[in-house]
Amino acid sequence: MNSTVLRPSSTAPRRCLALLAKHRNLSARTFDPKQIKADQDYCVDLVQKRDREGYLCGLLMPAHARTSYFAVRAYNVELASVKDASEQRRASGETGSSLGLRMRMQWWRDALGQLYDDAPATLDSPSPQGFLAHSAEACWHNPVVRALYIAIEEKDLTRRFLERLLDAREVDLDIQQMASVEDSKQYAEDTWSSLMYLSLECTGVRDDDADTVASHAGIGTGLTMSLRSTIHRAAYGEMAIPADLFPRPVPSNYMMRRMDPEYPVDSENQEIMKNAAQHMAYEASQELS
Repeated sequence: MNSTVLRPSSTAPRRCLALLAKHRNLSARTFDPKQIKADQDYCVDLVQKRDREGYLCGLLMPAHARTSYFAVRAYNVELASVKDASEQRRASGETGSSLGLRMRMQWWRDALGQLYDDAPATLDSPSPQGFLAHSAEACWHNPVVRALYIAIEEKDLTRRFLERLLDAREVDLDIQQMASVEDSKQYAEDTWSSLMYLSLECTGVRDDDADTVASHAGIGTGLTMSLRSTIHRAAYGEMAIPADLFPRPVPSNYMMRRMDPEYPVDSENQEIMKNAAQHMAYEASQELS
């Protein structure tokens, strides 16, 4: 019987554990056990409400990995909620991402810096750096930040994956439609595959072959989730399927109009959408096969 040969992935990470250990520099903090338990419960509840599939997957994780896993998924939910706010602004007629949404992303970027001890300024400094230190210190009042800190401390989570997830979510704030399938794949790699790499680390798995599988699975899952979100995103004037799959532009409100039984069938647009969706589904299946 032939053994399965894993297809190489150009986006899958190649780990250097010695380098990771060398540059890991966590803040030295301790929390009350009751506070830790409350933070963990908060993360589970948040994921259960906002990321149902992630919650169900978490129930199947090994017991020793479960709390760290839910901290990572709660972090992802928090980042994704910023995009939700951006979509609501667009639906109300506003364009672009507001300064407030950018500041929320920067808040999480500063929080990551705190988790990995990037803030050299002292709290009593009168300089702008001192003000930023005060602001960054406030992140420790957030239960997801505290839970993520415990997860990083226990599982030595790779900072690059957490940052890549944040970077991709921030860039996506202004994107109404991906330009190409390759762009959609890269976004899926930066988000879904990063979540899978971190999930592997929660279980103690750090292996190139496992990362290759996680890369393909993440991209396939990301493309599938984009397809699933077509109606939802159309409600906010967005198109979930990349532009290069359409021979000509399809109005972003087409999907919403066709939900109206009184709206006449537009057979040309319907065929274009059908072909584009099938192509994207094929790309997802190739990654998942």
